[in-house]
Amino acid sequence: STSKNPSHTYNTADTYTVTLTVTNSFGSDTETKTNYITVNTGGSPDVEMITVAGGTFQMGSNDGYSNEQPIHTVTLSSFKISKYEITNLQYCIFLNAIGCSSNGSYSGTEYIDMDDSDCQINYTSSFITETGKENFPVIEVTYYGAKAYCEWAGGRLPSEAEWEFAALGGNSSNGYTYSGSNTIDDVAWYSSNSGSDTHEVGTKQANELGIYDMSGNVWEWCNDWYGGSYYSSSPENNPQGPSSGSYRVFRGGGWFISANNCRVAYRFYYSPGSSNNILGFRLVLPF
Repeated sequence: STSKNPSHTYNTADTYTVTLTVTNSFGSDTETKTNYITVNTGGSPDVEMITVAGGTFQMGSNDGYSNEQPIHTVTLSSFKISKYEITNLQYCIFLNAIGCSSNGSYSGTEYIDMDDSDCQINYTSSFITETGKENFPVIEVTYYGAKAYCEWAGGRLPSEAEWEFAALGGNSSNGYTYSGSNTIDDVAWYSSNSGSDTHEVGTKQANELGIYDMSGNVWEWCNDWYGGSYYSSSPENNPQGPSSGSYRVFRGGGWFISANNCRVAYRFYYSPGSSNNILGFRLVLPF
């Protein structure tokens, strides 16, 4: 371009490095921006969704821990859930779109712990991913940060029952111990095969519905308050968890978690304002 104010249109949401080369009769000079431009689609950034048709299933396990018991009948309405865990790139787009503070907080609430050395998102003049970590699951996200992303994208976090039904394969379930297989190495990054970090989403085998990484890679926040004996009183239709509590549920196991704790039925909990390097989330949209 010979324009003093050249422009370029980006058609795909992504993070781009911008290089400027200026040339005249005396030679040329090239400069690369030290930060990045993040292009937002104006909504949920290219999140692939899988439809989970409503149905009835047996939730829980009599072979696991006491909080997985008793097995009980649950009937769910149809919903859509993200094919992959939400990635660093997708979360960067969200943080930039809402004008999140550079420390990862919004209106005084921490969404992501930017001070933790394990966080794979950095801030210069905007939020950017570490090089090569664009399609890795976002980590160091609090429950509040996960919930805010989902609402910004037009959806919500899954209920615990929705999460387990989707992980089991919905109405196509083969009843596997892990999400998609009885052989954990086929479907999950966990303590025995992950090395010392998360992995790019979708690099293991999918489950019966075509959903990836619901066992292993990172734990995933659910919307429910945690109740250790909730299964004894859970309603059958679209259960939403206890009405109050101190901790929120997360499910699925992660990259340094044992195989036993990557089982579909395994459940655990965490303070909603806390975060760590093995905890992320996925999105649910209305059917």
